[in-house]
Amino acid sequence: MLERRSPLVAPGAYDGISALLIRELGFDAAYIGSFAVTAAKHGLPDIGFASIDDMAESVRCVSAVADVPIIVDGEGGFGNALHVARTVRVLERAGASATHIEDHSFGKHLGAPKVIPVKQAVDKIKAAVDARASEDFLIIGRSDAEMSEGQEATVDRLLAYQEAGADILFMARALRAGDVLNKRLVAESKVPILITNGPNTGYTAADLGEQGASIVLYPTTTSLAAESGMRRAFEAIARDGSTAAVDDSIGTNAQFEEFVGTSEYRATAERIGLLQY
Repeated sequence: MLERRSPLVAPGAYDGISALLIRELGFDAAYIGSFAVTAAKHGLPDIGFASIDDMAESVRCVSAVADVPIIVDGEGGFGNALHVARTVRVLERAGASATHIEDHSFGKHLGAPKVIPVKQAVDKIKAAVDARASEDFLIIGRSDAEMSEGQEATVDRLLAYQEAGADILFMARALRAGDVLNKRLVAESKVPILITNGPNTGYTAADLGEQGASIVLYPTTTSLAAESGMRRAFEAIARDGSTAAVDDSIGTNAQFEEFVGTSEYRATAERIGLLQY
C-alpha cells in the first residue's frame, strides 16, 4: 500500500462512527491516537492518561468496522523495553497494522517534552521489533526531541531508530505554514517517513508527499470536528429548546440509521423470521 500511494492518507478514528466514515469514504488506512482516545473516553487531555487497554479497545472497534490497516499510537510503550514488548503484542493481537513508539517520558502537549536517552529509546525500538509476531506489523520510530534538542539531534535519533530496525520514521512536530520536512532526514532515511497534518497548516497531503512523506496522518481533525458539531447542536438545544437552527447540518434519524446499516439488519431479521407483522 505504501508503494501504491503517494502519500498514504490516514485520518484519525476512535469509535464506530469514525470507523464507518473511514470505510464509506474509501480511505485506505486509519490512525488511532491517544489524543482522540483520551478525550473521547475520559474527557481528559493527552498527557498520559490513556492506558494500553484503552488503545487496544479502540483498535478492536475500529479495525473490525473500517476493515483497513490501522496505525496506532503506542505512546512510549507504556514503560520500559519490557513493557514495549507487551504493548506491541497487545496491539498486534487487537488488529493494528503498525504502531509508533515515542522517545519522550513526559510533557507531550504541555510544552517541551522530556526525552529519554538515545540508548533507552533504541532499546525500545529493538524490543518492539523483536516482540512482533509478523514482520508485516510495522514499527514506527517517533522522536519528540525537536523542542528540547533541535532538529539535527532529532534526525540523529531517528536514524538511530532506523538502524535499530524501525520500519518507518516519525518526527513529531507542530506543522505550520511554511514548515518543510527536514531535508537531511529525507535524504538519509532508508524507510518511509510519516508526518502529521491538520487544520491551518496550509499543506495538502499531496504537498507533503512531494516533500518526501510516505504517510500523512490527521490525528486531531476527527476530534475537532466531533466537538464543534456537537457543540453547535447542544448550544441550539440550550438556547432554543430545539434543534431547528442546526437541522440542515445534522441530517435526520432515517439518514443516520441508513449510515449504521439498520436496513440491512432489518432485511436479515425479516428473512429469518425474527420480525412479525
